[in-house]
Amino acid sequence: MLSQSSYPAAYVAACRDTVHRHLDDYHALPLSDADRAAFEPGYLRQLVLALDTYALHRSRGQEGKDGNPLNEVRLLCTSLREHEGLLTGEKSIKYAADRSVLGLPLGDQITLDAAAFRRLADAFFAELEARFPG
Repeated sequence: MLSQSSYPAAYVAACRDTVHRHLDDYHALPLSDADRAAFEPGYLRQLVLALDTYALHRSRGQEGKDGNPLNEVRLLCTSLREHEGLLTGEKSIKYAADRSVLGLPLGDQITLDAAAFRRLADAFFAELEARFPG
C-alpha cells in the first residue's frame, strides 16, 4: 500500500471518539481494584497497538523523526510486538523521554494507566491532524 499523506478531519475525530469510548467503557466495568489492576496493563497495551492502526500507512517522511507523539506510538508498538514490552529505540527517531508524552526512558518496561493512555492518544491525534491535514 502507498503511504498516506493526509487524513480527513472527520476521520480523525471519529477515531478519537472511538478511543475515548473504549476508555469510558473500560472505566464503567464493574471491576474490583484488584481485578482492574490485573486487567488494565494488558488492555491498555492492546489499545496502544490499536491506536497505531488508525494511521498505519502514514508517510514516515511526513511523520518526522523528532520524537513526536506519532514516533512515540511507533516505538511503543514495535517494543510491544518485538521486545516483550521493553521500550526500545530506533536509530531513525530522535526519542527523548523528557520530551515524550509518557516520559518513559528507553530500556524501561512499558507501563501506563488509563490517564496516561488518554494523554498519549490525544497527543497522537493532535500530531496526526497537524502533520497530515485532510
